[in-house]
Amino acid sequence: MLKNEVYIGNTVQNKKSVVSYKVHKIRTVEKENQIRVNNTHESIIDKETFEKVQCIIEKRGSNTKLKYDYLLRGLLYCYHCKRKLQIVLKKNSKRNSKSHPYIICADYKKRGCFPLSINYEKFEKHIIYVVKKICQIYADKEIFYSIYEKYQNKTLDIRDGYKKKLEQIDKAILDINNNLDKMYMDKLQGIILEEDYIRVSKKIIFDRTNLIKQKEELEQKLIGTEEKISAKNKTKEEKELDQLIENFLKLEQIDKMYLYRLINKIEIDKDKNVYIYFNFSKLNSINENLNEFIKIEELISEKFLKIS
Repeated sequence: MLKNEVYIGNTVQNKKSVVSYKVHKIRTVEKENQIRVNNTHESIIDKETFEKVQCIIEKRGSNTKLKYDYLLRGLLYCYHCKRKLQIVLKKNSKRNSKSHPYIICADYKKRGCFPLSINYEKFEKHIIYVVKKICQIYADKEIFYSIYEKYQNKTLDIRDGYKKKLEQIDKAILDINNNLDKMYMDKLQGIILEEDYIRVSKKIIFDRTNLIKQKEELEQKLIGTEEKISAKNKTKEEKELDQLIENFLKLEQIDKMYLYRLINKIEIDKDKNVYIYFNFSKLNSINENLNEFIKIEELISEKFLKIS
């Protein structure tokens, strides 16, 4: 029912097919091969809400009948192999000891990954503390905007730096192409020997290949910075985030659905370093500059205490 697109006004056909007329076995057709017609009737659920639900279902996974439905299940990923991390019960060496949940990277040897074993209960407390701290900083606009503008300006400087580097690379590639054309004409006119042309052109083409690779990497980084800058003007996102954080901070007990809406994923590397990726760019900006935010928060608190 939660996955049925009929509620958002779409009609989907060819969801299942028979393997053959001899074998009466039905298989599910892949989503991209189904016949989908959008807006065939009036929707009763808005598309944005429907997509949020699909995101939650995807993070939770297919197994909904687990004995222990951990708060962070579906959000934990390995930093190296990018696969979902598992939460398993382990006992220590003491007899009759109680089992405790641990975060592991299952079958890491088969994938050439790294072993991982982290006490889930301690890890969850730490993550919830950090997420609450980030939400509290965002909710306090005086603290948030005291450094967010600085973060935006820094991002603008980084963007301009990427653009200058791209211009330099484009000029270098153009020079290489012009040199190759000139060398080729010199070869045709007998000014340089063919073996010299092949030897030098190979080196120049190798340099051009590296420059093109650098250009592609810079373009991806530039797209990332452009998204961060454009996020400043997303008033709809701001309103949604304000309401989400206001409700989240009122919770006496953390609700998993709120975490799914706030957090995209949490990655853990072999050295147990943790990387939290939020669904909102402004929360990511706080996360990246958390130490600076905390320093300003302390300064403002001290100032407030002195005034009172």
